[in-house]
Amino acid sequence: MNRITVVIPCYNAENYIDRCVDSLLKQTYQNFDVIFIDDASKDNTVKKLDNIVLNCNLNIKILKNEKNFGPAKSRNRGILSATTEYITFCDADDSYEPDFLSKLFNELEKNKADLAVCGYSVVDEKGNKEKRPLNFNGVLRSKADILKLDVDSLCMLMVKTDIMKDTLLPDIRNGEDMAVVPLLMIKSNSCVALGECLYNYCRRNNSASEKPTMKVVDSFISSFEFIKTHFPKEYSEIEEYIGIRNLLYAGLITLFSFSFNVKKANRILYDFEKSYPNWIQNKYINEMPNYKKIVLKMANKHAYWGIWILAKLRRFLTRNN
Repeated sequence: MNRITVVIPCYNAENYIDRCVDSLLKQTYQNFDVIFIDDASKDNTVKKLDNIVLNCNLNIKILKNEKNFGPAKSRNRGILSATTEYITFCDADDSYEPDFLSKLFNELEKNKADLAVCGYSVVDEKGNKEKRPLNFNGVLRSKADILKLDVDSLCMLMVKTDIMKDTLLPDIRNGEDMAVVPLLMIKSNSCVALGECLYNYCRRNNSASEKPTMKVVDSFISSFEFIKTHFPKEYSEIEEYIGIRNLLYAGLITLFSFSFNVKKANRILYDFEKSYPNWIQNKYINEMPNYKKIVLKMANKHAYWGIWILAKLRRFLTRNN
């Protein structure tokens, strides 16, 4: 019986799915199931998937949505269909390194852990890679240490399926991963971190995910509201830190990357400070990178021009790397 399920939602992915499947075929660990969920694609994605099933030896199941539900509901359908002990994720336009499954699985088994995470690489359309490793290798048992890992994507982890089934994704476009990863971490008794970059996030210049909009900012807000609703209250300081990282930093830096919207920034800060009036004193801020601490200090003083300048600079550097 296979031990791992890979869940892959698909929407109009006919031009990218071959690369994803090729990376599955090259995995050094082969005892895994694959569940593709086609989200009512308008191109030839389903036809390609049907041909893949006929021409490779992977254990593949294809689920077909009758209408477009979005990635969260599609993933949830795959999660609920999984029957293996562990589960992991890949996006249809991304790929794994050949030892992604073997390394995460072996670390989970060796350490009897519930969750394993890794770094990732950003790959541009020319094949250039920018590696983004985790800054820690080893086993983490403290909830605070696990949650301080810089992981906000389901594609960077492997987790026990029963924990994942107990933590289904909210229907938040762009922010669903950010909403559930902290909950998976808080429910895991231990976590293994592999610093190396085993997942390849393929950046497409015309991708909607590369274009910050107000919908993206609002998804960060909805994501953190979901976390607040489901997070154990005994970890209130960690909950506050997640909000600082995901909403005050990521939300504001995203907002000012496309709009100098002081009214929206004030609303984000005002709503956050109602629940966390002394957030700037959170002890975990000291462990964040210096550039993030600078943004947070500016946010605390409502120095929005400074955040706007840093956001523009960050976006320029990202586009030209």
